[in-house]
Amino acid sequence: MLLSSLVGVAGVAATSPTTLVPIGGGYTSTSLKGFALIAAQHATDGVVDILVGPSAYGNDPDELAENITAALNRTTQIKDACNTAVASMGKTCTATLLYLFMRSQTEGSEGATAVGLLNAASTDGVYTLGGDQGIAMEVIANSAVETAMANAYASGVVFGGTSAGAAVQSINMINGYTDPGYPENALEKDKVIVWWANDQTGSDDFTRGLSFASQRAITDQHFYQRGRFGRLLNVVGLSDVQYNGASKVGVAVDYATGAQITNDTTVHDVFGDSSAAIIDGEVLNATFDWRGPNETLSARRIVTHIMAPDPSLSYDMATRTISNASGVLTINPGALMSPQLTRTRPRGSLILGGDLSVDWNGPAVQDVVNRVQATRQARVVVVAVGSSTASGQALAREYVAGLRGAGLSWQMFQVFVYDASSARFLNSMGFDRTAAVVLVGEDQATMATAIADRRFSGMVNRAIASVPVVVTDRAMTPAMGTFYVTNRSVFDDEDDDIQDIAIDAFQTGNITVARGLGIVEGSFQGRNTLDQHWGRLYSLAKYSPRTMVYGISEMTSIVIERNRASVAGERSVIMLDGSQGKYSNGTNGAFSALNVVVNAYAPGDAIQ
Repeated sequence: MLLSSLVGVAGVAATSPTTLVPIGGGYTSTSLKGFALIAAQHATDGVVDILVGPSAYGNDPDELAENITAALNRTTQIKDACNTAVASMGKTCTATLLYLFMRSQTEGSEGATAVGLLNAASTDGVYTLGGDQGIAMEVIANSAVETAMANAYASGVVFGGTSAGAAVQSINMINGYTDPGYPENALEKDKVIVWWANDQTGSDDFTRGLSFASQRAITDQHFYQRGRFGRLLNVVGLSDVQYNGASKVGVAVDYATGAQITNDTTVHDVFGDSSAAIIDGEVLNATFDWRGPNETLSARRIVTHIMAPDPSLSYDMATRTISNASGVLTINPGALMSPQLTRTRPRGSLILGGDLSVDWNGPAVQDVVNRVQATRQARVVVVAVGSSTASGQALAREYVAGLRGAGLSWQMFQVFVYDASSARFLNSMGFDRTAAVVLVGEDQATMATAIADRRFSGMVNRAIASVPVVVTDRAMTPAMGTFYVTNRSVFDDEDDDIQDIAIDAFQTGNITVARGLGIVEGSFQGRNTLDQHWGRLYSLAKYSPRTMVYGISEMTSIVIERNRASVAGERSVIMLDGSQGKYSNGTNGAFSALNVVVNAYAPGDAIQ
């Protein structure tokens, strides 16, 4: 009954279009100005009046004074950005803080004041600050303030917000990770907390987003910045179960970026520094399952859209269609590509690692150990490609020690470090009585010389044709494919900002691509979830749409045998089919990639 009443509030007849403006994080001038310009469209006079909601800040009375000071500073920042944005229109702005930090305030005089301001005809926009969306709903849900917000929204007041303020803009709300959850394992079923609107237990249940928020979308934020692609893929799959096969639309915005949702139907007019993403499980009737010991998402035919700022782009959540300047873009299910990994015919097993060294005791490494031991051969050859001879030697030692500790204690290891002086020995390298060849590269930025050396590629092909177990790992796995990303792939935790690198990968020109060895058909990227390489996957699809793209997570591998390719290890493999994609550049330098189809494979899945 409560759900029916919530839907009823959202369905109030509106004299003006209803507008949500989720912003993916931060208070940058571009994102605040973008919100202000949308709110200004509602203003019927020369003043844009914005209310600022701090309910996500925290409900600890001991922190109230500090939170008020911080919220007042943000309120001033919003007003100043608005004044700058609308100056050329001959308008000015006001911004008023609603003192709603605790439930007691919502139900007290502060709440009454907020209701009066929300009901005022002069109010043009409401901006919810970031923080904790769970706390925000505890403060606001099922109150007179929320009812006033719903009425204001129905009358055309623009509702925006950043980070947690974006999360509350879908009634089915993501509320973070469970205790063992984080971006690396967010494709596992139980690692994400979602507050479902149809799970409400009574009028005092606040575990949902705003009552008038999007019924069709589930919003996410800090999307590329914090590697949340896997999380939203999982949540869209979970919504398919929660709503009996009618999954919600994943609508995600990156840091310093916003999008406009009109009438809970159209996602359009992306603005800011980066782009937005759409995840759609219905247009191709995607399938969702969770498999393996960790219940990892196994899904097929998910349609995704990366939307950079471009006034011609819009996505219709009712019809599940994307449009650009040419009109509605469709996908032909019969023209989807099929994986061709098994065109490579190894003698035994070719194992493409996504970085097995992250866990030498994990199931992916144990799979390698078991296969090597089954050969009953003692010789293991480790071939390392480093940025220098010394780094190559250190890399080889690491893998020898790791494999010995994992169970290959009685095997005899032979090490070869590729460099200019040693390359002449490649043609004579033999593999008689060899159980395994382990090929490992230090960094994708330093693989070009080895890839261009026919003696090196000849050695790799001979190993695959004659050795029972061949393993590639780290930079060597991308090098095996048709194309590979040549950007640096080894990062220093202290000196490199993984979040900035992840955002930059969705910008045109920031990812460089070159031909790989072409031994395995497809393009590959390792450490996909750990290093947040989603932008590299879409950049590879954009570079060569007819080449399938595979993101292999750390502690995970693709195992290719004569007539079968499958996933081994602990996490996931993501496959992108960009063959029917439409690619363009946005006005801010980010790229758009529309109609890219995603498959997610769990450990034990066959890739087919």
